[in-house]
Amino acid sequence: MTNKILVSIASYKDIDIINTIEDLYEKAEQPNRVYVGLFLQDTPKEISRICSFFSKFIYKANLKIKTISFEDAKGCGWARNIILKELYDNENYFMCVDSHSRFLKKWDSVYIDSYQHAPSNAVISAFPQPFDFNQTYEQYNKRNITTIYTPDKLPLLNDFTYCQKTTTERYEKVMSISGGNIFGDSRLAKAITLDDYSFVHNKEQEIYSLLIYLYGLDIYAIPQNVVWHKYIVEDSYRDLFNPKQIKYNTDFLSSLKTKETNRTIKGWVDLIQKDCDECKKTKQLNS
Repeated sequence: MTNKILVSIASYKDIDIINTIEDLYEKAEQPNRVYVGLFLQDTPKEISRICSFFSKFIYKANLKIKTISFEDAKGCGWARNIILKELYDNENYFMCVDSHSRFLKKWDSVYIDSYQHAPSNAVISAFPQPFDFNQTYEQYNKRNITTIYTPDKLPLLNDFTYCQKTTTERYEKVMSISGGNIFGDSRLAKAITLDDYSFVHNKEQEIYSLLIYLYGLDIYAIPQNVVWHKYIVEDSYRDLFNPKQIKYNTDFLSSLKTKETNRTIKGWVDLIQKDCDECKKTKQLNS
């Protein structure tokens, strides 16, 4: 069986998207099995430039690209949901990364092997280590242990900060995903696909974590860092999404359609509360 991987990338006015996709394919052990669902939200000029580049790309047949004006964008979670609904085609594996990422050599084989040895109901996710544009692979690859974040307050209901620690177990069960580093099979894709994603744009990680739990899956972090992330700083190289006149569903807890499992929103909240209590106790706040 061909182990096809659909890599979901929602790009909002990000000049690094070409580098990200080039690195994705250069580092893959079997690039022909890697497919990209790319949702470009940008200016007409940039969309034309990026699409023109990829029209000559060696793996262009594996790229599925949707475009829209950045002015019509509605947030990261909304964009990722469009990719799931329109570009995912039941590939064997589903992966979600950000448009400013770098990858481990043979990342595809590492993730598939890790997934095949994980618990049967697993989704793999951990917070990636950082990279900078002026660094080589040999430099940022030294940061090779993933990070686990837990909140100090319930993230769907409060303003919160994250507590941080490194992953120590081969498969360490966690309650929150990293939106820029998720890997699973078709069940993951089904779990986080919604008919209508109209939730607050900066809460997709928490909403995804809840949807995965309600679907009957569990999230595990692995110590091996597979994806590196360009974390945003004040002098960011790109424009950040700024919602204007977008009507969001702020009462998303009551409106979520829960899956046919014995899991409930309350059960997830109870587990997250344990993380909150532990975070407050250890005071390992991310700086």
